[in-house]
Amino acid sequence: MTLTIAVVGAARVGKTLFCINFAEYLGARSLSYIECGSAGEGRGTLSPAAAREMMVHRGRRSGAVVRTFTVHLSPRQTWRRIALIDTASLVEKKPLTRAARTALLLTLQAIHSAAAVLQLVDLSCHDPARREFDDAVWRHLADYCREQGKLFLTAGSKADLYDGSLQAPFASTEKMVFISSLTRAGFPRLQRCLLGAVGPSAQEMK
Repeated sequence: MTLTIAVVGAARVGKTLFCINFAEYLGARSLSYIECGSAGEGRGTLSPAAAREMMVHRGRRSGAVVRTFTVHLSPRQTWRRIALIDTASLVEKKPLTRAARTALLLTLQAIHSAAAVLQLVDLSCHDPARREFDDAVWRHLADYCREQGKLFLTAGSKADLYDGSLQAPFASTEKMVFISSLTRAGFPRLQRCLLGAVGPSAQEMK
């Protein structure tokens, strides 16, 4: 039984660091990953520390890559595995380049296949254009997930840098979880929201 979660958001919102650190928080001592992008496919297994060094600190994370991390959980839990899909960054610029269109397609496929969708919003960003873009993404994802019967959550990332200036509609969303991938603040609540709200289907239990 695998719970698949698509993690979406704009560039530099912290999706990769979140996926690695949340996987480690859930108990992962090693991370199996598969990645897809314009350069093809790749896979591997790394420790969380090695993954942070290679994919975050060295700047090798490409916004056009979709990477899936698989976390194996305790047999006593409802879910045996969680797949965290670190999707390609959503971009505001138009028209999209060919690479950006390919990345968007991969992200849309991940959203379609996932049981849950988690949108990350950068709480430290004060750019009005980015706020408007995040709001538009939030509305589209909320409508889509409601129609498809998927769990949809919004998490405010970089909560350690938050100054209290978040604007609507996120400010009026009671279920928004404030998190910091750096300090792991908010991870316990997010775990409860994700693992407790989605039950395995008959297909997933096979």
